[in-house]
Amino acid sequence: MTQTNRLAKLVKGTAKLPKSVRTLIWSKAFGRVVPMVGTAGLKYLEVSNSTVVVKVENHKSIQNHIGQVHACGMALIAETATGFVTGMNVPDHCIVLIKSMHIDFKRPSQGAMTAVATLTDEQQQLMQNTEKGETLVQVTVTDESGEEPIQCQMLWAWVAKSHLKSNKSK
Repeated sequence: MTQTNRLAKLVKGTAKLPKSVRTLIWSKAFGRVVPMVGTAGLKYLEVSNSTVVVKVENHKSIQNHIGQVHACGMALIAETATGFVTGMNVPDHCIVLIKSMHIDFKRPSQGAMTAVATLTDEQQQLMQNTEKGETLVQVTVTDESGEEPIQCQMLWAWVAKSHLKSNKSK
């Protein structure tokens, strides 16, 4: 029993708008839901049930001491892309939570960075049809050179909101 969630409905509702308008709407809307996303100026370039692409420019407010995107900024775009694609697939009565992230820093980055998170058909079915579970979400993070300055593993879980509420009352 596949259930469409509100996030997926919002994305579908903007599908006919020009790409630049969709990107602006998604970035502003999701920046309000998750304030850190708005503060960092993340841009959503592509959003579907199977793929989410997020970009961050190398602007001063997100740089480290040597003028590159800060390590936390790199982690942020990987976490945001993987969390968003996971959120696109779980039913509205569930919540997504990151369980773990592992990041290896391979080399200095160059310029803006882009994260591409993808789910397999099997992962989507699992999320859409179970109230509780977890999965490693594939993400590739590249910089302006096209290289991968970091490699990541993001483990996401989802659980029915009612389960969280019943645990709070104990």
